[in-house]
Amino acid sequence: MTKGVILVGLVFLISCNPDRTIEIEKAMKTYDNLILRMDADSIAETYTVDGKLDNIIGRDSIRRFLKTFVDVKVLDYQSWTKSIIFVGDTAKQEGDYQQKVVVNHDTLNLKGQYWTTWIRDKRKWYIQKMTTSPE
Repeated sequence: MTKGVILVGLVFLISCNPDRTIEIEKAMKTYDNLILRMDADSIAETYTVDGKLDNIIGRDSIRRFLKTFVDVKVLDYQSWTKSIIFVGDTAKQEGDYQQKVVVNHDTLNLKGQYWTTWIRDKRKWYIQKMTTSPE
């Protein structure tokens, strides 16, 4: 009986796999820091080659889109995770974001929700799809 309880406990711990949750949280914090710096090239590299940012498809298209924000200065950017669900090497993350930006000398405080699908390739997580909804 004791071996059965231990085995069930181990299976439960393996299925929870907190390390993967931490990996997603770290990947998202890296993304947040890249947004804060408005590093279009590095942001684009966090996506899969065919990744999707809202309606923009493809890493190169995402890069070109982000480089159009020449008059935008991000003063602050933060995100908070509400949930992460894993299915194999895929993670679905849902959360909130908040940012303070300067656009043409106007300071804007923006916030909303995001939904991100992460795909694991070898040892790294890439964004397959990110959708945002401003409030």
